Amino acid sequence: ERIKHKLGAKLNKDDTDILNKAVATIVNQVDAMKTMVNEFSEYARAPKLNLELTDINKFIKEISHLFENSGIKIVTKLSKDLPEIRVDVNMMRQVLINLIQNAQDAMMNNTKKQIIQINTNKLKNHIILSIEDNGPGFSADILKKAFEPYVTTKSHGTGLGLAIVKKIIEEHEGAIAIENIKNSGALIKIQLPISKSK
Repeated sequence: ERIKHKLGAKLNKDDTDILNKAVATIVNQVDAMKTMVNEFSEYARAPKLNLELTDINKFIKEISHLFENSGIKIVTKLSKDLPEIRVDVNMMRQVLINLIQNAQDAMMNNTKKQIIQINTNKLKNHIILSIEDNGPGFSADILKKAFEPYVTTKSHGTGLGLAIVKKIIEEHEGAIAIENIKNSGALIKIQLPISKSK
């Protein structure tokens, strides 16, 4: 924010737009990190939700932008005219980033182009958000207990990622499931109630 204040008036419009976008990204991520650190330290306690009316499609585009230079291609297929729903934006940002990073880690040894497909659609009284990658998929063992605390196949990390994701989704009165795709890759589906917006 200080950089923005110092340089904002000295730049042309295009550079100012880039600066504003970069500053907004940094500020949003710092806020998300603050929340993540606090909730991580209190994992056993149910998080307190700060719900706000949110356009899920716009939110997904914002998060996808963070991965533009990461070496992976994020493809979105977002259903039009989805109703806004009430979610905790910081927590849902944590969920989406965690799932994208998991998919990215799973595709590290891909010889083919790394692609993540994010879809949204409406099913009855729910919004369905799906994240699909073209990696090797989940092992049978991980499929059974992926959402349990301290379960991980990585050499780094705590194994709390998916457990925290599941907890956040359930706090939103939603549901999450994982499965393997027939031709290779993994699919994660999140179901969020539209009724939360009332």
